[in-house]
Amino acid sequence: MRMPKKTAFLNTVSPVDLLRRLVATDSRSPGALATPMAPDTITEETLCALIEEWLGELGFVCERQYPAPRRPQLLARRCPHPGRPTLAFSAHFDTVGTAGMTVPPFAGELRDGRLYGRGACDTKGSHAAMLLALARLCHDPLSPNLMFIGTCAEESGIEGAPRLRLGDTPPDAVIIGEPTGNRLVTGHKSHLWLELAVHGRAAHGSTPEAGDNAIYRMAEVIQSLRRLAETEMGRESCAGFTPQTLAVTVVAGGNKVNIIPDQCRIQADVRLFPGTNVAAFVRELTARIKAETGQTLDVLSQHGANGFGAIPNSPLRRAMAAALAAASRDATETTVNYCTDAGAFAGFGIDTVIFGPGDIRQAHGPTEFLELAELEAAIPLLTATARAFAVAR
Repeated sequence: MRMPKKTAFLNTVSPVDLLRRLVATDSRSPGALATPMAPDTITEETLCALIEEWLGELGFVCERQYPAPRRPQLLARRCPHPGRPTLAFSAHFDTVGTAGMTVPPFAGELRDGRLYGRGACDTKGSHAAMLLALARLCHDPLSPNLMFIGTCAEESGIEGAPRLRLGDTPPDAVIIGEPTGNRLVTGHKSHLWLELAVHGRAAHGSTPEAGDNAIYRMAEVIQSLRRLAETEMGRESCAGFTPQTLAVTVVAGGNKVNIIPDQCRIQADVRLFPGTNVAAFVRELTARIKAETGQTLDVLSQHGANGFGAIPNSPLRRAMAAALAAASRDATETTVNYCTDAGAFAGFGIDTVIFGPGDIRQAHGPTEFLELAELEAAIPLLTATARAFAVAR
């Protein structure tokens, strides 16, 4: 007796049930790739394994890569059409933590046409839309060759995607899944995280004149940084982008209430226009602070990720714009302020855009949710984009 062939999960599951399953799979980021982890630390592994299983049922050949122990990235390929281009869908596995959430983070509660939970918006909604689009395209004779690329450590500063090994057959184009409100995004700023320190001299709290208060020194630095952010950086412009930004986000100094502090550290978040020379920016920043305040800054650490600007009039841009227009949706290209894996893929020379359901204002929030209507709309838009890309020249 012949047993009936098992139906692939992605061919039968509804969008809401798939998103619920993804949200229920805890994939909170354990931090930077270099972060030491206990054996029971939650990572991206469980979500990676689940998606690998589902794509394997559709006939994808899957490969895991590990840029750090227990931090997987997934490359899945289904390329049955010689001569056709290869389109990849990509989304990051990791989410931010759950501290401060006011909804159950992994229950996938449904209310008023929304699904609530950590990652629902950023970016498991994109995962759900992409996986279901891939399932449809596997049965579509007009499909391009297909890939899915899942990345790790995006939330710790775009660490995973730049470490991908795409081999001799990289995709011709990639759609990065992020909450864009199903808009076509063709650019974003770079980001730079800085940790800076100034030093003073310790003394007894009762004799402050015998010391040199590092917190007071840093206060001058902070005011100088604020002036820079509100003047020159706020006035500079780049077509399609809001101004560059700099914000001091963490301050730490001193050791004990009765000791004059001999050190003070700050962390700053900086968002710069694509193409900015980050190393030159840091050099100029520290020189400016020295000239304005007399304070010498030690750069304890800096971490950045590339800005992104899509290839002008590329096949993928035209294919997605055509799919949006055919669905009577806004096909106007736009840019965003947040940073994504797109900078890494564009750096590999791959035709790249950003697209996905959800509103970035919900990402990382205490009541993170996704509008289910946006998820439903994203699936045929991704499918139509892939069909248009298959014949784009």
